[in-house]
Amino acid sequence: MTVRIVFILLLLITFTSCQTYSTGLQQSMARADDTVAISALRTIALAERTYSVSNGGDYATLKQLTEGGFLDSRFAGDKPVRDYVLQLKLTTKDEGGGEASYSCNADPDQIGDRAGRHFYIDSTSNLIHVNDTQSATAADRIVQ
Repeated sequence: MTVRIVFILLLLITFTSCQTYSTGLQQSMARADDTVAISALRTIALAERTYSVSNGGDYATLKQLTEGGFLDSRFAGDKPVRDYVLQLKLTTKDEGGGEASYSCNADPDQIGDRAGRHFYIDSTSNLIHVNDTQSATAADRIVQ
């Protein structure tokens, strides 16, 4: 009887340990994906600044940045960042009535445990903002 109880306890401990390890591993992978998304936004911001300086203050699409050599070829594809969807919005000088601008969102394309956080950057501040539950905006907290 005692051996059975010990055996059952060992099984429960093993199961709980495996589940905790799996959850931790999933969270680590999501955070790694977050880091890649943040890095991609910083790369886009640098490319946009460089493009703007050499093009009279205008900004470019991802395709234009790639074709112009400001971004590498992975940004030419439909999904340059694994598990994230990038959406770049441009405002030209004519449309905004003033300076041209851009904003870029990186949103996870999955839900559940593997879903990452939502990120945002724009030409106004060049700071990355984060939101845990929905598309980030300039009003969200800044990534440190």
